[in-house]
Amino acid sequence: MAASITKKHALLRFCWHFRVAFDQHRFKTSAVVQSSSQQAPGLAGGDIVDILGNTKPKKHPGKLHVKSVRLPERLVEAVETTLQRTGAPANQLKQNATYLNNYLWSRKRPVEDADVRRKAQEIAEEYTQQGLLQDEENLMDEKARIQQKKVERKVMKKVQQQLYHWQPVTWNQATGLAYLVGKAPGVYAATYRVLAELSKREPKFRPMTLMDYGSGAGMTVWAAHTLWGHWLREYSCFDTSSSMNDLAELLLRGGEENGKLLHPNIFFRQYELPNPNIRHDLVVCAYSLSEQPSAVQRMRVVRRLWRKTSQFLVIVENGTNEGHKMVMEARDLVLSGKASVRGTLTEDVLDPEEDESAGPNQSQSSDQSQSSDQSQSSDQPQSSDQPQSSDQPLSSDQPSAHVFSPCPHDTSCPRLADNSGTPCNFQQSYQPPNFMPVPPKSDGNSSLFETFSYVVLRKGRRSEESIRWPRIVRPVLRRPRHVHCRMCLGSGQLQDAVLTGRKHGKPLYRCARMSEWGDMLPGWPPIETEEDVASASDSDSE
Repeated sequence: MAASITKKHALLRFCWHFRVAFDQHRFKTSAVVQSSSQQAPGLAGGDIVDILGNTKPKKHPGKLHVKSVRLPERLVEAVETTLQRTGAPANQLKQNATYLNNYLWSRKRPVEDADVRRKAQEIAEEYTQQGLLQDEENLMDEKARIQQKKVERKVMKKVQQQLYHWQPVTWNQATGLAYLVGKAPGVYAATYRVLAELSKREPKFRPMTLMDYGSGAGMTVWAAHTLWGHWLREYSCFDTSSSMNDLAELLLRGGEENGKLLHPNIFFRQYELPNPNIRHDLVVCAYSLSEQPSAVQRMRVVRRLWRKTSQFLVIVENGTNEGHKMVMEARDLVLSGKASVRGTLTEDVLDPEEDESAGPNQSQSSDQSQSSDQSQSSDQPQSSDQPQSSDQPLSSDQPSAHVFSPCPHDTSCPRLADNSGTPCNFQQSYQPPNFMPVPPKSDGNSSLFETFSYVVLRKGRRSEESIRWPRIVRPVLRRPRHVHCRMCLGSGQLQDAVLTGRKHGKPLYRCARMSEWGDMLPGWPPIETEEDVASASDSDSE
């Protein structure tokens, strides 16, 4: 009995000494392997201890998640005043808001002509095999030709039944109120989340001019004013609906027609964009690409918006497969100058009107260039503010833009490459206001979630010193003594990582455990030491 107890104590003592030696090995400083840092600059995670410094893991620099967004009190009061002035029945308004919100969420992209032709050809081949359709050479009499026309009409009718029938939304006063009650709070939450990340990661970025394309109810103006109200000097809102422009202006006046505007320099436009040489520090297109009637029109809009961008272009859409693909189309167009239009081959999206109106030798106005220089970030290349010729499409070998967020890379989206049908989206919780219809919940939590896809594009090339920490693209799974993270790496690949305190060190493990969906994970991948590489090579040789 005594001998067994002695062996047990000896085993415990050995395990304790091994644990101490392991911890000392993980946290001691060592030389970084040259191959891991020189081959892919910016991809190494860095030493998590140096990154954190005196910061606690629960507040690590990669945390970008906003816990819960609340609409500004002035906006809520303006909406309530507007609803009282209209006198719309509350029950009917809530029903319309729920219907419109569900419709916008389930909406798909317009069907392209190539898709219609392809589907019609498939159905025609099916009818031909059944003997219902014949070649024109075999139609000898008039009766057979009449029968052939009937079958062709049946083919087109079946095509219409099987393909999505896209229709534009009529944005009148009734639709605007339904949008204001059902969709606008979620739009504000998503837009605020994206702009808050931009403000946190670039504290020196202080935009003076903002352009909101497809402004709708003006939620982007409210979100930007909350973050940069002291710096923004001009807001330019563009929407093709006069009713939505009137509604947005009424809200900015506090619900009163003669009220004071939230900012004196807020301008609304209904028609085409003005001179493309007039640029803005921040251009936002939130939930507006889905309103375009075709893929070519979407790409033309993105091209025009990029021409009017001085520093950052923000695109936000619904977090569905359709919304994610529209965001990726815009992303690919800006990065490579081409877009993969569904149903057609990859083609250049040129705008002849812009080519005629804006030449390569034209320059910006002095006031605009001065405001852009003042609000430019410290690491922004000076050449990015110069106007680019519209007849010179962007090329991949000479990029004039890079992805600021959420992607830590500029390659193609791995979500689209794996054909899994899973979009790259994120969620933002927000507190629904009193005027918004909220479905009852069993857990008693009144928060709602807005699921969205987005991309923030920045002028200029990506610097080698820029942070390229991986992005957490799915909810973090916290388990006893380990955590599971699904991340998008700087190499353009998805990775499922299981982190433990013993294998990866307590600082990195705690940072991962404190992270949320949409945050960046600093210190990943861990820097390999010379001893780690030597031990790995020894194990491979064995």
